[in-house]
Amino acid sequence: MDLNLKNKIVVVTGSRGICRAIALTFAEEGSNLAITYTTEKGKKESKNSVKKIKSMGNKAINVKMDLLNLRDISLMVDKILSKFGRIDVLVNCAGDCIPANAEDFTEEQWDHDIGINLKGLYFCCKEIFNNAMKKQQIGGNIVNIASLVGVIPIKTDTVYDVAKAGVIHLTKQLALEWGSYNVRVNSISPGWIITQNILDRVKKGTSAKLEPALRIIPLNRFGKPKDIANLAAFLSSDKSDFINGENIIVDGGMSKGIRLSELVNGKIETIY
Repeated sequence: MDLNLKNKIVVVTGSRGICRAIALTFAEEGSNLAITYTTEKGKKESKNSVKKIKSMGNKAINVKMDLLNLRDISLMVDKILSKFGRIDVLVNCAGDCIPANAEDFTEEQWDHDIGINLKGLYFCCKEIFNNAMKKQQIGGNIVNIASLVGVIPIKTDTVYDVAKAGVIHLTKQLALEWGSYNVRVNSISPGWIITQNILDRVKKGTSAKLEPALRIIPLNRFGKPKDIANLAAFLSSDKSDFINGENIIVDGGMSKGIRLSELVNGKIETIY
């Protein structure tokens, strides 16, 4: 399917995992990319993506931005507009999570998770809407990467869960307010998508082990970053131009019901 995204100017916040897959998928559709990063590791990832995108015949830049710094967000938008002249699509993908139980969270940890996942995301939307999409008078698309835990919370990701729930509601609010400017705002809530970050968290013991998690996914596989990237591209195209304010869960059916298990010959088996 041709999504008619050729020559669109797309901003993707974040440079690793799902974010990288999203940037490369838009590039495959012929879009030009601006990719943000914060850390040195992110800088390296973004440079690799920019190199790959340019090899595909598209334009691409990487821009340093700290989502906890509102001035950084404003400067990021200015740099992209000075390079490309407009912004057609914003995909808010960057995020971070401090795992802790509700009773143990500190104010600093609260400010970090809310600041990056909700506050920073909002100001990216605001800056790009006010300085690009609204002024251009040709509309645009915003896709916010939320999370399944914003719909169904998980233990130990307390504030991250709350922030992602906020992203889902913010998506609806912005869709309501900005639809009249032909700016559509939708969100995607991924379930278990296997990225290097997830593998690192499993190794550290700060995320659930993968085998038990797999048993609760009806499709019997984990998601891939490309599963999210394909939907982000679709939601940014005119093939979805009457979809606005929606949160789409992509979890292989995991959240659709309870799957019971029992011990069979010493092994846990799922009961269908």
